[in-house]
Amino acid sequence: MSYKVDDLPDDYLPKLDELAGDLRVLAEVVGVRMALRIAELFGGTPATFYGHKKWLIRWRDALIRKEYDQGKISVVDLARKSGICERHAYNILGQQPGEDKQLKLF
Repeated sequence: MSYKVDDLPDDYLPKLDELAGDLRVLAEVVGVRMALRIAELFGGTPATFYGHKKWLIRWRDALIRKEYDQGKISVVDLARKSGICERHAYNILGQQPGEDKQLKLF
């Protein structure tokens, strides 16, 4: 019989302070059961997750565009508010909507 984390009764789940290292950090974010499921899936393989900033940047750029289009804030103030330089704010505003969806060839 093969045992899986999904079959583990709640009273047999470890407490957060019983977990060590990255597993504990992961459990703090997603919960103990889900962290154990992820550990079971990757099974000791080092896992690195890239690309999360891409979605935050896309959202930030959309917010910058939206605020600028409302006409109530200057580019300089938008840049300060967003934590980017003024030139980058102009570059963001210069992009056509949906331009970032084009695949990159190089």
